[in-house]
Amino acid sequence: MIGARQKQRSKSSSQHPVHTRNGNNDTNSTGPDDEDFATRVNGAIINDSENDTYFLILYLGTAIFSYSVNPDIVRMVVYGSIYLTARTLHSTMYALGFQLPRTMSYLAGLLCTFAISLDLVITMSRSSN
Repeated sequence: MIGARQKQRSKSSSQHPVHTRNGNNDTNSTGPDDEDFATRVNGAIINDSENDTYFLILYLGTAIFSYSVNPDIVRMVVYGSIYLTARTLHSTMYALGFQLPRTMSYLAGLLCTFAISLDLVITMSRSSN
């Protein structure tokens, strides 16, 4: 009786804790790596939808006000390309689970958002009322 319990306990402890906790003893189900990847992809999509809204509002505001002051759009292209590259790298690294490159690319996108915010304030102060 004691030997049967130890054998059953060792058999269940070799399974992944999520399957044991959820009562799923089927070892042919999707693995924890697939579940983790799907969760990370979902998290990347949610993170992008939260952060891109702020940038797009600032980007459009800066584009409207800067065109009225100076029709040169090089700054806007640079801001957009830096932010797009940073957020694409961030989403990719988020989905793959690499922490340091994800943090660095998030920081690049955040600095670009701060730069465009500062540019919007400067542009609005230069525009004639």
